[in-house]
Amino acid sequence: MVRTRFAPSPTGQLHLGNLRVAVFNHLFTRHHGGTFVIRVEDTDRERNVPGALEAILEDLAWAGLHWDEGPDRGGPFGPYLQSQREERHREAALELLRAGKVYRCFCSDAFLSAVREEGEGGAPGTGCPGACQQLDPAESERRVGDGDAATLRFPVPAERIRVEDAVRGEVGFHGHDIGDFVILRADGRSTYNFAVVVDDIDMEITHVIRGAGHLSNTPKQALLFDALGARRPVFAHLPMVLGDNRKKLSKREGAAGVAELRAHGYPPDAVVNYLSLLGWSPGDDREVLSREELESELSLERVGASDAVFDLEKLRWISAQHLARLSLDALVAAVEPFLDRTKFPLEGQDLRRGVEAIRTRLHTLGEVNEHLELLFPEASALAAGVEEVRGEGLEAMRVVAGVREALARLPTWEAEPLAQTVRDAGKALGARGPALFHPVRLALCGARSGPDLGLVLAALGRDRTLERLGASRLTDLGLDGVWV
Repeated sequence: MVRTRFAPSPTGQLHLGNLRVAVFNHLFTRHHGGTFVIRVEDTDRERNVPGALEAILEDLAWAGLHWDEGPDRGGPFGPYLQSQREERHREAALELLRAGKVYRCFCSDAFLSAVREEGEGGAPGTGCPGACQQLDPAESERRVGDGDAATLRFPVPAERIRVEDAVRGEVGFHGHDIGDFVILRADGRSTYNFAVVVDDIDMEITHVIRGAGHLSNTPKQALLFDALGARRPVFAHLPMVLGDNRKKLSKREGAAGVAELRAHGYPPDAVVNYLSLLGWSPGDDREVLSREELESELSLERVGASDAVFDLEKLRWISAQHLARLSLDALVAAVEPFLDRTKFPLEGQDLRRGVEAIRTRLHTLGEVNEHLELLFPEASALAAGVEEVRGEGLEAMRVVAGVREALARLPTWEAEPLAQTVRDAGKALGARGPALFHPVRLALCGARSGPDLGLVLAALGRDRTLERLGASRLTDLGLDGVWV
């Protein structure tokens, strides 16, 4: 069975680069009917942020990336907090020591720093800078017994290390460029690469899908899998995602946080859809895919190795397409949490018709208030629109009065008959195009353009429409009814 893991560190908010890795793991796992695991890498205690883990889990749940095992729900391979697995890491490191697969290193941090400063640390080289690997085992034991601090180092062979990558094919690294590396610090804490491998083995992870930034860790981890007698997982390194500045997308480079996208009202299915396209293609020209389509079709075979560029406008476009696919009732329910009810106290049918009028303009749910202002502008904007109508002269005022009279005769108030009535009134008045629609829109909403006029009229309702169209006070000029 396929088992994947997403392993966030609770050092801050989840950003889009992180979420993209989770998206690929989740979709790939669901495609194969496998198990998706959340494992938290929280051993860097100084950088851990209180509440960050809870926020990360909340963001993942919002995105619909529901996990099967994790710190909040347990599972057969727990614990799922790396900090609670430290004893297991030490035990595994000592097993390697007893098997002669690692050695004790007594080089102090000060000595290692001095070596680097002398220019001998640029290319690590194989072996330990202090030749600790050549120590007699009895001497090593004696020094530990005397209280000398020692790390455990893994000896890297001076040969080419080959790793098969599901995205990039075979990748190779030379041991000389890696050097012997520490797996257990002098204080007994495991290093990142060792803890990850031990946890992946214990949790039976079959596929390690992650960003290209982890590629340099892979030869060390591959050697550790081999040393621990475990089968290597399938490694798949996703292409790097770049920002507008062509630098790697990251928190430091201004990558949007998932919480920020939520606040703006991007639908989660749209975000998942867009992130899946950063490195993967369905093999045709489709760009808008449902969750079900993504889970059915995403595979590592169609993941490319070329860098992808994050395009906010493309995300906005995909978001608009997903919103357009929603039923009106579903869209109304989705926008309600974003609605500013102090400005737009709409309920029931009024809210439904208001959302229907503006729905084609929405890129995010959070834009609902901006676009509702097209229907319900400030009083000053309405007054300015009326003044524009009056300023355009008698013909524009005559058009508004004629349309108002025609609408007042309607027995029902639905979008299509309303739009047709406006057109018929314009024909009778000899007004068409801008000569018809600009004055009417200015009187209704204080602007020359906007959503479909029939939908606008339906959303405003009979009383509000007739009141606004009557605001140009053509009766003051003795022109009431002259349109016919």
